[in-house]
Amino acid sequence: MAIVALASLTLLGQGERCRVDPRFLSPSATLATYWSALRDGDANTVWECFVEGRHDLPMPGMLWFLPPTKQVTLDEFRSLPVTGGRVMVSYQVRYRPNGSGEEHSFRTGDELVRMRGEWRIARPLGEASMPEWSPSSRPVDI
Repeated sequence: MAIVALASLTLLGQGERCRVDPRFLSPSATLATYWSALRDGDANTVWECFVEGRHDLPMPGMLWFLPPTKQVTLDEFRSLPVTGGRVMVSYQVRYRPNGSGEEHSFRTGDELVRMRGEWRIARPLGEASMPEWSPSSRPVDI
């Protein structure tokens, strides 16, 4: 019995260390990472935010619905825990298109799940809350 106990103790701590990416530490951190990546047109980071990497999303260089903007802020979070490690979150997205002094906002939501200590977007709650894209008027060089 002493040999089994000694063998068991020598195996403690031999597994791989759990490293949690700080970008996915909480549901709000994951959503902030997602919207920052959308703003920057970084498709790889957008894919990292999803449970299985949604490769049906636009590729780099394709038009995102969000107009070019320098800052996107998220607020008015409302969360509803579904089960342990699964939560539905609705929130307000605020942005100011480049060259415009007017702030735009819309309400949207996502379902997030916790996987190995990191939160990922499982699916959007619906596209009904996405705003209609209206291009901003810009001067044209002649």
